[in-house]
Amino acid sequence: MRNSKIVFLFSMVFLVAGCKEETKSVDWWTNHPKEAVDKYKECKKSGSDSENCKNVKRAGLIISDTYPPMNEIYKQEAKELDKKLGTIK
Repeated sequence: MRNSKIVFLFSMVFLVAGCKEETKSVDWWTNHPKEAVDKYKECKKSGSDSENCKNVKRAGLIISDTYPPMNEIYKQEAKELDKKLGTIK
């Protein structure tokens, strides 16, 4: 009985560890702008600070010059920040 509990616990640990999201590099996100936009939105919504979220934020700065959907996100965020700070009425 004790051995089966230990085996069960180790199995659960490996299952949970196996569900972890694969971390993608800044270069990967830069080369996949549509996926970067989707992940960026997901990270903003969840408030996550995972390695993928950090990397996609860095990539967003790079691709925003050449990929209009990311550029629009940044423009909208800038407007919201200006409103929050009271610089736009």
